[in-house]
Amino acid sequence: MQPNMQKYQLNQDEMVAVLNKTKYGVLSTIGEDGFPYGVPVNFVYVDNKVYIHGRKIGEKVSNLTNNCKCCFTVAREYGYEFTGEHACDTTTVYESVIIRGCAHVVDDLEVKKKVLLATIDKIVPGRTNMDEKKVSPTGVYEIEIKSMTGKYHKACEGAKVVQ
Repeated sequence: MQPNMQKYQLNQDEMVAVLNKTKYGVLSTIGEDGFPYGVPVNFVYVDNKVYIHGRKIGEKVSNLTNNCKCCFTVAREYGYEFTGEHACDTTTVYESVIIRGCAHVVDDLEVKKKVLLATIDKIVPGRTNMDEKKVSPTGVYEIEIKSMTGKYHKACEGAKVVQ
């Protein structure tokens, strides 16, 4: 583990808080050509798993069908810290979480409905009506977490932070 990761590591509760506060992340899969493929997605963290939704076809889905291994990354930026007069005296104030796991299709309609409602509540609170006919054709994918790490950089006391 890198020295900064050891020093500025988020604990489990802090990582969960970052996941719950963040509306989108980047899902990285392994393409058929061996290259990584990263795509921004809305997500929700429910029952110690990350869920994403979308179409049932496309590069993301093909990649996950061929190889379930994936990486999911979220980051929250709070501004920039200036600790001196020089350009290199600038640091991003942030929190981030990186998850490694395997993603699988969710077929259970009740789980899909629960995940879709939780996703909508997170993105646009108050929208609770769901057209039941749209649950089945929507692709929902569960990322089973194999490892999760988080780190942060908070502004030093007295430092100037600019948004």
